[in-house]
Amino acid sequence: MAATMKVYFDFGGSNGSPGTQQDTTSLGPPNLRFKRADNATIDSNNPCTIPPSGTSYSRWKQIYLYFSVAPSSQINNVRFYTDGTGFGTGITVKVGLQFPTKNSGSSAGYEVADTDDEELVAGHGGITSSADAFGYTEGSPLSVTISEGDSVINGVGDTCNYVALQMEIVSTASPGDLNNEQFTFKYDEI
Repeated sequence: MAATMKVYFDFGGSNGSPGTQQDTTSLGPPNLRFKRADNATIDSNNPCTIPPSGTSYSRWKQIYLYFSVAPSSQINNVRFYTDGTGFGTGITVKVGLQFPTKNSGSSAGYEVADTDDEELVAGHGGITSSADAFGYTEGSPLSVTISEGDSVINGVGDTCNYVALQMEIVSTASPGDLNNEQFTFKYDEI
């Protein structure tokens, strides 16, 4: 039987202990909204702002694959990518290049996003570098680590590690709502 996977988003709570583990499929589309609040509500409250100079940051989002129906054998080789188009001038989505620990027994890598304009690398203790998420496409995806036993997903409740995302806005951005973009997880089931 093929695995049933969902994308989850953790938020609230405290470091190492998220307050909510949200199944994003019940939220939209869109399934995730970058804003200046640490919640899963898809609304126009707490919008990101265009700064007169410098950079404005959304609260970071910590997402991961969660397997609700066990694969017939195992899942590995998890990849993350975008369509490569982005949101336009002055708006970037950064992805952390480290994958803080998230597995069926631990959320140790979770860090609550509780400060306005806190840049991902400077504020998240598990992220030391980041890159433009739209630089990762199907032909050149970002490999995501797994902290389950044997570095494979093979049981109900197993996950990949966190993928941390954050929107960055500079003064050249245009105001208004943005078009939806798609982020994709891909994996091998063997």
